[in-house]
Amino acid sequence: MMKSSLIPNFKGKRWLKISLRSIHLVGIAGVFATSLTAENLVIYWAIAILSGIGLLALEALTNLIWFIQIRALVMYVKFSLLVALFFYPHYAWHILVTIILISGLISHAPSAVRYFSFIHWRKITAINDIKG
Repeated sequence: MMKSSLIPNFKGKRWLKISLRSIHLVGIAGVFATSLTAENLVIYWAIAILSGIGLLALEALTNLIWFIQIRALVMYVKFSLLVALFFYPHYAWHILVTIILISGLISHAPSAVRYFSFIHWRKITAINDIKG
């Protein structure tokens, strides 16, 4: 049987995700603050990136199915937009707002959307769902 996670579910996972998400929002809000010095802006970017990596790792490593779900596809798009940000800094506001809108839409979408597999073309929440 194929393992569906590298990190098993654990007590406190939900609160860790909530905490990381809240810290992530602080980082994103700081990035949008136009009166920050370059030094402070780097700090907020670091907060946003590190907390985002923490969220991504927690989601992906506790459920490897994540990599083939729409919620992962959205992350791939958001990463692409972040890369575009460095090539097109004059579109920074537009790119960041797009990322926030995409994030809000997917995080509040029904589970049938978030857990939809773009490989299997149906909702997949566990390894067993792939078989049938």
